[in-house]
Amino acid sequence: MPKDYNNKLTQRFEAMLRTNKSYFFDVDEFLDIIDEYIVMANYNMAYKAIEIGLQQHHQSVDIQLYKAELYALDDQLDKAMQLLKELQNQEPDRIEIPMLEAELFSRKHMHREAIAALQKALDLPDHDPQEIYELMTVEYLYLDDYRSALNTALESLRLNPASSTSLYNAITCYDLLDEADKATAFLEEYVDKNPFSEIAWSLLAKKYINQEAYNKALKAIEFAIAIDDRFLGAYYDKAYIYNKLKQYTKALECYRQTLKIADPTAFTYYHMARIYEKINDYNQAAEYYLLAIAEDPGHYKSWIRVVQIKIRINDLDGALDIAKKALEIVNNQELFVLLADIYVLKNDLYKAIPALEMSLKLGEKKLDIILKLADLYKQTHKVEKFRQLLLDAKKAYPDSQEIKKRMLGQ
Repeated sequence: MPKDYNNKLTQRFEAMLRTNKSYFFDVDEFLDIIDEYIVMANYNMAYKAIEIGLQQHHQSVDIQLYKAELYALDDQLDKAMQLLKELQNQEPDRIEIPMLEAELFSRKHMHREAIAALQKALDLPDHDPQEIYELMTVEYLYLDDYRSALNTALESLRLNPASSTSLYNAITCYDLLDEADKATAFLEEYVDKNPFSEIAWSLLAKKYINQEAYNKALKAIEFAIAIDDRFLGAYYDKAYIYNKLKQYTKALECYRQTLKIADPTAFTYYHMARIYEKINDYNQAAEYYLLAIAEDPGHYKSWIRVVQIKIRINDLDGALDIAKKALEIVNNQELFVLLADIYVLKNDLYKAIPALEMSLKLGEKKLDIILKLADLYKQTHKVEKFRQLLLDAKKAYPDSQEIKKRMLGQ
């Protein structure tokens, strides 16, 4: 029903409640009213509409099905299940009953029972077997029964070859079964029969990428783009392939194409910057890392890379400024290590020490960081800190020759 129509119904229903008068609504009108309240997540009013609806139409199974659904939405799963059992005795052929029953079993993590309910639904008239097999696939996946999940996914796909959900499910099952070759063969056969499925071509391209068959992957992804020239994920895959083929200019063009299709993201700018680094265009790389940061100030990988570029081109003041700005936003172990590196390069060892100390507090006690800090303690004559750091490190890294050398004064 149109939204305006539903709004008028709910307004009339609420007017009845305010005036304490009795208005008559037929069953379909009550269903629309209940549905409207459920969509708005106004469960109290939905319960009220169900209560009055059953007063006027006390034998309506449709209204009671909504009551069971509302119980489920309201996490009253046992009440919902009990009501469904009662309704099943009244109308055993109603497809909605086992379908909702399956949903309830699934939410209670009773996945075998959910599958049994879906199997019951398959035996009823007016059912959609393709949808039911899709739901069964999910339940089998919850049980880690990947072979059964694959069988139901393939059956769902047989009934509706255009179902992208069933196609994704089938490939997921092949992957979980560690049957990559079968997945590739399946997709090759699928695109032969369904050559206009951009999803299938994209999935096939990913399989070829995993096999490092980049030229075959490129052809597959070009088919996907030919079918849908606004297929964002396909352009990202194409950029990745060109990157692997070391065709960096073409990879950059693919990323630029994504910017024409969708809003810019830190992900896009970051990967463009990475390519500029590979072609030694550090100025452009730094610019695109900063664009990534503008999109997502918490994108720590971009902060790290731009600081590293500034160090590489010997712009230590620029590196220091960016590292400090980064650490105002994100606490990251590697950024503190880079900050320490900058201070060491500027021969400011006393400022490097707290940066390394903080890096060890923030993350894993990495051996290379420990050794850097130990060397700084030694250089700044912090003997006791030097000794204690190495004693603690020896417990974590008992076989480290570097720790032994430093403890022996070498």
